[in-house]
Amino acid sequence: MRRLLLAVTLAVLASPAAARAAVPPPLPTPTRSFDSGSLHVDVYGTPGRRALVFIPGLTCGPWEWSGEIAQFSPSYTIYALTLPGFDGHPAIKTPLFQTVSADFWTLLQTEAIVKPVVIGHSLGGTLAIMLAEQHSGKLGGVISVDGLPTFPGMDRMTADQRTQAAAQMTAAMAQASTPAQFSAMEQTYVLPNLMTSPEDIAVVAPLAARSDIAATAAWTSEDIALDLRPQLTQITIPLLVIAPFDAALEGKVLPDADAKRGYYDALLANDPAANVQMIEPSRHFVMYDQPKKLHDAIAAFVRQHPPG
Repeated sequence: MRRLLLAVTLAVLASPAAARAAVPPPLPTPTRSFDSGSLHVDVYGTPGRRALVFIPGLTCGPWEWSGEIAQFSPSYTIYALTLPGFDGHPAIKTPLFQTVSADFWTLLQTEAIVKPVVIGHSLGGTLAIMLAEQHSGKLGGVISVDGLPTFPGMDRMTADQRTQAAAQMTAAMAQASTPAQFSAMEQTYVLPNLMTSPEDIAVVAPLAARSDIAATAAWTSEDIALDLRPQLTQITIPLLVIAPFDAALEGKVLPDADAKRGYYDALLANDPAANVQMIEPSRHFVMYDQPKKLHDAIAAFVRQHPPG
């Protein structure tokens, strides 16, 4: 794992970043905003239309989905979630995944949301997969943008080994003790591995730094320790995993996009109906690197799986 991370980091430092920025447009004004347990919810679009639920990734708020929210809100009812501890919202005690998933089902009940398509990025994608495992019948489909049932690179580790790896990573994160240090760490080390444009990185770093540092470490720890692969057999609804590939970043570790697809397919093997769709060239934040390709993939999935 250390060799993999080193190779990826060296690839980032050695490769020229893309000159084009793709910062999504500002968020539209929500029609409603409220808290549902540990979740903060912003609602966009027209009430009564088919529901799409967007879940952001680690340290992110709805702003990372602003392009998709702007695109889809004229035709759908959008529920954009913010997880506790992120984007200026209060943190909660652990266990995080367990608490948030319970609050999600309460949200669906209290708001009478019928079989939404849940779209999550990264950590939010992993949460979306967990929700599909828990109650597939209450959802219309799941799209996970580079979120997996187990943390990539740790799929062959034992539970104890994943816990140790989580402790090491969160200890490293704890070195950023102030928002300024956290923002600097995001801008100089973390985000260059996750998106190509320096302009995008400069915009996203201070937004990510609005998240609680301790909460970020706690979410990371739970995410790394998680292994949802055995429960994939419980999923009975369409599942699309969007996998980015950037040869400039990953070419020294993986020969091509097909190799990455094969790896993701193996992680999803317990759900034979799951589909992996590659988007390239793109790094982890597909909504920044390839916004049109991501929009087209989401639109096609929603169109191909109408509510039934």
